[in-house]
Amino acid sequence: MSIRTIEVICTGDELLLGDTLNTNLAWLGHEVASWGLRITRESCLPDDRNALADALRMALGRADLVVVVGGLGPTRDDLTRPVAAEVLGCALAPSPAVAASIRAFLAGRRLAVPEAAIAIQSEVLVGADILPNRNGTAPGFWCACGERVLVLLPGPPAEFQTMILEQLKPRLLSRLEPQVLRAEIQVSGIPESRVAEIVEDRDLAGCGVGYCARPEGITVRLETTPARAVVLADLAARVRAALVPYALPEGVPSLAAALGRLLGERRLTVATAESCTGGGIAAALTDVPGCSAYFMGSVVTYANAWKRDVLGVPEEILERHGAVSGETVHAMLAGLLSRYGVDCGIAVSGIAGPDGGTIEKPVGLVVIGTAVGPERIVRPFQFRGDRAEVRRRATNAALSQLRMQLLGGALDLPSTIHR
Repeated sequence: MSIRTIEVICTGDELLLGDTLNTNLAWLGHEVASWGLRITRESCLPDDRNALADALRMALGRADLVVVVGGLGPTRDDLTRPVAAEVLGCALAPSPAVAASIRAFLAGRRLAVPEAAIAIQSEVLVGADILPNRNGTAPGFWCACGERVLVLLPGPPAEFQTMILEQLKPRLLSRLEPQVLRAEIQVSGIPESRVAEIVEDRDLAGCGVGYCARPEGITVRLETTPARAVVLADLAARVRAALVPYALPEGVPSLAAALGRLLGERRLTVATAESCTGGGIAAALTDVPGCSAYFMGSVVTYANAWKRDVLGVPEEILERHGAVSGETVHAMLAGLLSRYGVDCGIAVSGIAGPDGGTIEKPVGLVVIGTAVGPERIVRPFQFRGDRAEVRRRATNAALSQLRMQLLGGALDLPSTIHR
């Protein structure tokens, strides 16, 4: 039995109503890509018996592996078990072993659940392999359907992801038939159009290329067949070299991690002074394990009085130029470095919205300053999007600006440089 095509069915009214973000699909897409495959189709269904039954029958008619996510709980709207039994033509039967494992799980967390709920979740599909769930009460199921496989998994991400890695993946490895070999290059500090221009100026050697733009940067995805691994490796090396210094180091998972590695290698310390980002830059830096080697701390100086008292921004500058200005951000940087004794600094002030903008200073205007020793770079940015998007883009632009300053790379937006 070979697995070449994978289809996913996600169930739950909460997904379609927008109450719950379907992070499971995004995570599984990345995981399946690492197997050399891609998800061929995904369906998101309401808690409806007929809709689920129809989707299961169609998926089993065209995919080697069908993964159903959700609907294994003990409530009335959890329909995956009975519908799968109906479609497969098998019975549901109580499992004393599963019931015992559920009780043990609940006892270990001092939780009390009605026996009726335990009875529902301990019903198993007769003939299916039971997949243990060490992070929850609902077991998963592996159902062999001739040359096809149907897998039922619970929806909570901590349970779903662990069961994919610990239960499903080991069973699949010998059956997988990779179709695609990929190489990805993370890029930051340069527009997508310029990235595409640089990449497509190379000889792509017959490999496919794609781009994914996110607030953190651009992902360049190169693809070919598994038989052309050497060709892909050579192309990826050439493209990465062409994108220096904007390309993140190979194997570094994020922009903050790339900046952290650079600071660590040079034995430099950094701190942040944040207004509109509200500590988001510090949060990104401290998401990186080992950041205590270079990250010293952060001050969130939202009010003008705090900019004055905590960072020493002169009252005259605040009154004359306003909080969102190059002059204020430059003074924030100066106070950060002089008062806290760090080697590098990031200072940010802006208008995240939705209110507070003017014709001269519209919503989305963010002034970002970075310092490496005596060198200061202060630049205005105009970000689009809602409040959360502006803050997210500002955070990533600030991290990218300091990284590029350390690398001596070109800054592609107009800037005011203070030395």
